[in-house]
Amino acid sequence: MSTEKNYIPNDYIFDIETYPNVFTLATSSSDGKVVRVWEVSDRMNQTQEILSYLRHLAKNKWRQVGFNNLGFDYPVLHAIMEQAKEAKRQGIQYYIDANDVYNIAMAQIQTARDGFAKIVKSEDEIIPKIDLFKINHFDNKAKATSLKILEFNMRSENIEDLPFPVGKYLSNSEIDVLKHYNLHDVAETKKFYHHNVGAIRLREDLTNKYGFNCMNLSDTDIGTKFFMQKIEKVKPDAFYTQNSWGRQKKQTKRSKIVIKDCLFDYVKFETDHFKALHNWFSRQVITETKGVFSDIEESDLGELSKYCEMITKKVKFKTKPTEKDLILFKKEHPLGWVEEVELKAMEIVRDENGEIVKEEYLDNGVVKSRSKKVPKISYYGCYNVAETLNVVFKDFRIDLGLGGLHGAKKGTIKESETHSIMSYDVASMYPNIAIANRVYPEHLGESFCDSYEDFYNERKKFSKGTPENLAIKLGLNSVYGKSNDKYSPFLDPMYTMKITINGQLSLCMLMEQIVLQCNARLIMANTDGFEFYIEKSKEDLAKSIVADWEKTVGLQMELVMYKAMYIRDVNNYYSVYDDNETVKMKGAYEFQDLAWHKNFSALIVPMAVKQAVLHGVDYKQFVKSHKDAYDFMLRVKVPRNCSLVLVDEETENQESLQNVCRYYPSEQGGKLIKIMPPLEGSTEFRRMNVESNWKVMPCNNMSKFNWNINYEYYYQEIEKLIEPFNQQIEWSN
Repeated sequence: MSTEKNYIPNDYIFDIETYPNVFTLATSSSDGKVVRVWEVSDRMNQTQEILSYLRHLAKNKWRQVGFNNLGFDYPVLHAIMEQAKEAKRQGIQYYIDANDVYNIAMAQIQTARDGFAKIVKSEDEIIPKIDLFKINHFDNKAKATSLKILEFNMRSENIEDLPFPVGKYLSNSEIDVLKHYNLHDVAETKKFYHHNVGAIRLREDLTNKYGFNCMNLSDTDIGTKFFMQKIEKVKPDAFYTQNSWGRQKKQTKRSKIVIKDCLFDYVKFETDHFKALHNWFSRQVITETKGVFSDIEESDLGELSKYCEMITKKVKFKTKPTEKDLILFKKEHPLGWVEEVELKAMEIVRDENGEIVKEEYLDNGVVKSRSKKVPKISYYGCYNVAETLNVVFKDFRIDLGLGGLHGAKKGTIKESETHSIMSYDVASMYPNIAIANRVYPEHLGESFCDSYEDFYNERKKFSKGTPENLAIKLGLNSVYGKSNDKYSPFLDPMYTMKITINGQLSLCMLMEQIVLQCNARLIMANTDGFEFYIEKSKEDLAKSIVADWEKTVGLQMELVMYKAMYIRDVNNYYSVYDDNETVKMKGAYEFQDLAWHKNFSALIVPMAVKQAVLHGVDYKQFVKSHKDAYDFMLRVKVPRNCSLVLVDEETENQESLQNVCRYYPSEQGGKLIKIMPPLEGSTEFRRMNVESNWKVMPCNNMSKFNWNINYEYYYQEIEKLIEPFNQQIEWSN
């Protein structure tokens, strides 16, 4: 079904623009049949039309839909409506003042810059609101996405950026341009709204079903709030206490965590590699969770240093180190050493009194004297460090960290007549570790585990792929992250460490046994599962080992058989299922059903890679015959304090571009340059090439596109993604 036909009656999409001498409000009905833009300026003041529109929405309880409207647009409109209400109370005819609105807007923007955008509470809203920015969790730094980026991702014909700098006084002709831009933003917001109608309907249903307003909550926040509601039914004061100054979060803060106290009794190993890892954990006492799994010196690794990969770091001494220098260095780096590096440069030799040492030499048979010179020596203090906590087991490196373990071989591996590729994942790993082992944030008590299990079972009522299933899944998993969030009522860092450390060690237990008993080879491991290469005759043995492990740890695993794996690294790969049709694509190899915050640039590249790698298609022929121009487009975004220009290499003329720019490598065009502010203490602006080796053609308006594409750019990008697959995965021992 076309998204354009997918709408909810009486939703009104809106957007505002504020400048010192003009205020505009644009709106469209969700079906697109009613579109308006109003203006308040010196030449026109449509206050009454604006207020009539707002009152009509408020009276009928019709919703306004916007993009980041809770953080900006609505607080400004709310202030206008409050001023109008006060004027009416005083019997005064109210007119909006553009400069007054501009100042309100700037103050609102400042609250966001301060870290906490001032918002109007839902219970105080005069008009109900839906914020597509909030629903999609774009307020999360990792997912931050602007409307302009969405215009690129939605394949909009025209991407328009704000036409004038903030704070400019606009002329009449510029006001006309601004109104056009305001309408354009509403049209693009409406387009994104159509993609979100399913998510909005879900929020309507859940709000009615569970009794809390979740219209502007992300999926994760809905799940979290739903779970909190379940806990509060059992323990009403679980998360907050009421003080004279208001509500205060309950949390369990820790001055230190003794990791030995976190380890589960069932975690046991046979090999020295994993025993050393287990012992390392049992010796740790931490005062904060950040960075505990990174930059670990050899001296701190102890026995584990024999089984992990390290790099050598160097510190340069200014001169030849004295005994005191060496003592201080060894105190800081107990297993460190000093290296002397002979340089090409020469220096004069002096004796213990500082006098220049002379040497004699023959010059045409005549003995002469000169200052003695020797090569300069640089002195470096060296020490070994594990950049991340890791263990190398049977030629497979496993990295461990707060977010889970990971590791991958690089290259291609396929099922053979004698060997299979088996993949095991733990079902809902983090929630089930807590449920099975009765792990809970201390201030929530053990009843947390019962509520958690009920919440987990609630998910089973909804089919996989349904919005309800996803919301509950995200809520289940969010507890782990929130247990390490200082702003969350789930905070208990010891809970965090118990879950992540035991989860990783439990998987290591299973991997160890699969390798030892089945002579299997590890291919990849990531957070809650792993893949391995195994003789077909030993598949049943592997399954029985997994079954025994499940009984020991109280978790359940899901098995998938692969025909082949093509791996660049742990986050970028293909896995081909045993039906030979289903393909899991990750990272740089994805191009279908991408999340909205992802980069949709040059999708022709992963499309061609898939055809070449999995189906043997000539990628050059595939690219040349492809006729969807949007798949060739790339985008760049620069911050407001930077600028983007297109430089003609022959004339050196430069054309200013908007800060979000769609482009493609072309036979014509110019060099795309990002211009950044000077560094502190400098007055020189910095210039950086966006595509160093290629001319590009800006294409914010697709009507100006022509097929003058430089295909060589795409061929090279395709070859980069194919190259890791050219080697077969092998193990050295």
